[in-house]
Amino acid sequence: FDVEAANHGIFKVETIGDAYIAVAGCPKKCSGPEAAQKMALFALDAMKIVSDYQTDDGLNVCIRAGLASGPCVAGVIGTALPKYTLFGDTVNFAARMEQTSEKMKIQISPATQRMLLDAPDYDFVCEERRDNTGELGVEVKGKGRQYTYWVKSAHKMEASPKTDKMTPVQTNENGMVDTLDESEEKV
Repeated sequence: FDVEAANHGIFKVETIGDAYIAVAGCPKKCSGPEAAQKMALFALDAMKIVSDYQTDDGLNVCIRAGLASGPCVAGVIGTALPKYTLFGDTVNFAARMEQTSEKMKIQISPATQRMLLDAPDYDFVCEERRDNTGELGVEVKGKGRQYTYWVKSAHKMEASPKTDKMTPVQTNENGMVDTLDESEEKV
């Protein structure tokens, strides 16, 4: 996963047991939506890597992922064995998102879902999480019932060939998508 982490511009903090802990937005700063995009794309790629992998005995490996967005404190701790680490409610919430996720699924917090709506380069398909009775959300230790989402997929937005900027999209009266040049106005 370290190669994929580097490819997506995220920072691997550490591995603890079977947990791979990574962050986007620090130590190299970026916007919240960009950080959420980087982490979600990394998680989707991790799921793909694992789904294509089998042990020598022919067994499949399954993982689960959890993402949360928000503030945290980061720094180097210790002198004998200095280590970069993260602290805060967001870090704990991300761990809870992973712990309450399901195999081969990516569970995200409401804040992450909102940031993915503003992702700069991708449209993400997210689905509200429901339990087996159809009730929204999941019980999270220390937080109660949380309305969370599954990240299902991501699709690269197309850039306008003239401006290399994202093309605004609107629907016409028939519900069909109209792409507008930025110089045009909808009347």
